[in-house]
Amino acid sequence: MLLNARSLLNKITSLRSLVYMERPTLILVTETWLTTDIPDTKLMIDNYNIHRNDRVDKRGGGCLIYASKSTNSNTFTNLTIDKLPESKWISIHTNENNILVGCIYRAPNSPITTDTVIGEILEVVPKLEFDYKLVCGDFNLPGVNWDTCTGPRTYEVILEAIDVGGWKQCVRLPTRHNNILDLILCHKIEPISIEVRDKLDNSDHNILYCTLPLQLTTKHTPKSSPVYYQYRDYRNADWEFLPTLLRSSDWGEYFTNNNLEVILNTFYKTISSVRDTIAPLKSALKTPTLFIDRKTRIKLRKLKRRFYLYKEFNALHLIHEIFKNLEERHKMKAQVEENKALEGTSKTQELCKILQKRMKKGEENNISHLEHEDIIYDDPQIISELLSEWFSNNTKAHPSPILDITCKNNYKLGEINFNIQNIASAVRTLKANSSCGIDDIPSVIYKNGGTDMIVLLLRIFNISLVTETYPETWKNTYILPKHKGGAKTSACNYRPINITPVISRIMEKVIKDQMSDYFLKHKLINLSQHGFLKKRSCVTCHIDFFNEVTYRRDRRELVIILYFDIRKAFDRVPHSLLVGRLCSLGIRNPLYNWIKSFLYDRNQTTKVGSMTSRPRPISSGVIQGSVLGPLLFIIYINSICECFSIGKPILYADDLKVTYTCTNTDIGPTMNSIHEELAKMDRWCDTWRLEFNVEKCGWLCIGCSNLDLNLAIQGHKIPRLKSVLDLGLKYSHNLSFSEHISNQVSKSRRLIGFLLRNFYRNESRILLYKVCVRPLLDYCSFIFSSTRIEDKLKVEGVQRYFTRKVLGTDNGTNYSTRCEILGLETLWLRRLRLNLLLFYKLLNQIVYTPANYTRPSGNTGYNLRHTKGTVAIEPCKTATRQKFFLIRYAQIWNKLPEKIRLASTLASFEKALNDTLSEFVIDTNGNSHVRVSEIIGPFN
Repeated sequence: MLLNARSLLNKITSLRSLVYMERPTLILVTETWLTTDIPDTKLMIDNYNIHRNDRVDKRGGGCLIYASKSTNSNTFTNLTIDKLPESKWISIHTNENNILVGCIYRAPNSPITTDTVIGEILEVVPKLEFDYKLVCGDFNLPGVNWDTCTGPRTYEVILEAIDVGGWKQCVRLPTRHNNILDLILCHKIEPISIEVRDKLDNSDHNILYCTLPLQLTTKHTPKSSPVYYQYRDYRNADWEFLPTLLRSSDWGEYFTNNNLEVILNTFYKTISSVRDTIAPLKSALKTPTLFIDRKTRIKLRKLKRRFYLYKEFNALHLIHEIFKNLEERHKMKAQVEENKALEGTSKTQELCKILQKRMKKGEENNISHLEHEDIIYDDPQIISELLSEWFSNNTKAHPSPILDITCKNNYKLGEINFNIQNIASAVRTLKANSSCGIDDIPSVIYKNGGTDMIVLLLRIFNISLVTETYPETWKNTYILPKHKGGAKTSACNYRPINITPVISRIMEKVIKDQMSDYFLKHKLINLSQHGFLKKRSCVTCHIDFFNEVTYRRDRRELVIILYFDIRKAFDRVPHSLLVGRLCSLGIRNPLYNWIKSFLYDRNQTTKVGSMTSRPRPISSGVIQGSVLGPLLFIIYINSICECFSIGKPILYADDLKVTYTCTNTDIGPTMNSIHEELAKMDRWCDTWRLEFNVEKCGWLCIGCSNLDLNLAIQGHKIPRLKSVLDLGLKYSHNLSFSEHISNQVSKSRRLIGFLLRNFYRNESRILLYKVCVRPLLDYCSFIFSSTRIEDKLKVEGVQRYFTRKVLGTDNGTNYSTRCEILGLETLWLRRLRLNLLLFYKLLNQIVYTPANYTRPSGNTGYNLRHTKGTVAIEPCKTATRQKFFLIRYAQIWNKLPEKIRLASTLASFEKALNDTLSEFVIDTNGNSHVRVSEIIGPFN
């Protein structure tokens, strides 16, 4: 079945009715008008898989294919096919044949570039290794004589490709008015029949039905017996009884025996018994998520029989009414679920769970097929083994060289102080949920265990460290494959997510905190590293970077930035080199041997659905799902900063950028320095057995748009970039954030649209807006001091739109009043507050500052009023530097009331600031207290 929907979501009820009557194997839909915020659950048709491709840049367009679950269908990708965004391709494998099916939408008056791509596809697809090919869609080619395949010159690229590719266009009757716009192109196959039927609702295209001489469905499998699964109802567990059970259990051998294995066995045996008491295993019938319930399905069968046997056309009307009632029933069910979440104690958490469930696009974690050596596998056991093999191969390390690991300082760390306080603090950081590692003990058990649980953990951790042993039972980790883009049938498009035991993460948290304190105290980690360390974050990394760039541009210097990405960095760290690096930094026994035990002889088991692979060894890398792993990684790559003496490196974990500065007249010496330091990086990679992912490397020049540099790393040329996405922030070569803001605004609007369509109470919408939408607009809020007014208006327009939709367009209130009614701050005022808090943290070193960003004003010798707590303002020559956050907010800071500037704690500063901002807004131009525009605030 081929149809042009012109908004599928508005016609989904009619389509469900039609599909129920006709039961086609494939349904190809053009002009779906879908967006990424519309989940597959809204489009679900029972017993059909959904393959879709939405238009992302503007409204309209989009293609979708419904494939019957009785077919072996998978999304198909190809370099040529992927050039056409408004198309969707699937492969269907039967016992006898392989079929390629494509759905294309070509908009009217498409540019010649689009026609060229379509022509290229129609020439390439026949050469692919499929027995039969079928391409359908709305091509919008009026005025073509399909008997002779001739038409206007503007279509000659496509028409020529149809002839060259050996395609046959099979539609001969008009599909829209008097034109044949919807086409069915066949290659090496002849349809049995093609019918042109009535339109779907208010669509202006007729529906096409095509019958092929192929058996696309697989053999009918017998109805399987009911499947039951087991679960534990932690939600309704008696958590107040847990500490009592722990205290009354027999712990005699646990405290008298010093053997780690015996202690752990006793611990797990007792904790498992306690868990079974408060949350026993329950069984439930596993039922598929169906749009139509059993009773309604029986009623629909009877109506369908009446129509076909007795030609009762009233049955068609009744079937359509049933589908409309089903839609209302599902809506009512969603409202009940929402009301229940709002009545609970943790409203936001429950609503986020509902949001996550409703936003899921089909069965994202269900890997139904995987291709290996040109063979498609659908057995979950085989799929888990193939993925496990792929992940294991990524961790294979090369032979490590023998390096000098002599300790380069007099500092040493060998003991870790485990106590009640730091273990309790580590437990508090856990999320209280039912997820667990291979030991089947969830975090919610540790969170609710009270002081007795902390005492039990204290003994395990101390014995583990004293014996220099990381327990064997903790060395086995589950791996959940996470799709990262591309074809879902390719193993290389999945990344491993390690699920480690919760108890191990608690111990690692205590060790990681004390190790990082040791490294930071003795300055053993380079100051340019911002990843996974206290007081450091993506924001401090960006501020450090933009401070350097704007400072250099203020002195009329060119800034050349090199961006590097290390290929599979976490997975390929050789263990021998890592422990050598730790030894050279003063890590001593028993901690040194404990870390070696932590790294060596680990195994991973890949889990797909309910199937698990056999354990495979992990021969290299740090565990990404662990707490200690990221710290070990940044220690390992710390020495890369030694490659730079001229360039300034800035790192966030393995994301490295290096800035070089020069004037227009001395580019030559700077280029020589860059080449020398790139050569040092090559040697560093050879020494430390890592390599750069050249496809993700690049360079950017700020200050000269026509500079051409010939740069290479590991024998590959580094391309020049016009803009870069760096730690979630996109900026251009002229330091414009307009594209980043447009992207964030677009994401926010789509998410708001989803909230308005799928949640029905304003309380839910506001809570989810605060948690899910507003953080998108708040990220790196310091950049707004140097953005255009249009961009600020665009961001503020997101919340204006939301408040107007929630309260109704005919409410008649202005933006400020709407925000007050809904309990929201205007976004410009919120940014002002957040940025002043950030400035206070920088000034008081609550967050990390690698340079002397902010300093108190010098003593002039005069006792001037209202100058206490002010900061010195750097003289600037350019608008770029003047608008930079640290300069602009130094001006705002000095205009704050003295009592706010002199606040001794962050809490007292925040309280005083909130009290002040609730009464007036500070004017940065020197006037006293004035009110300003409700939209853009005091910055312009």
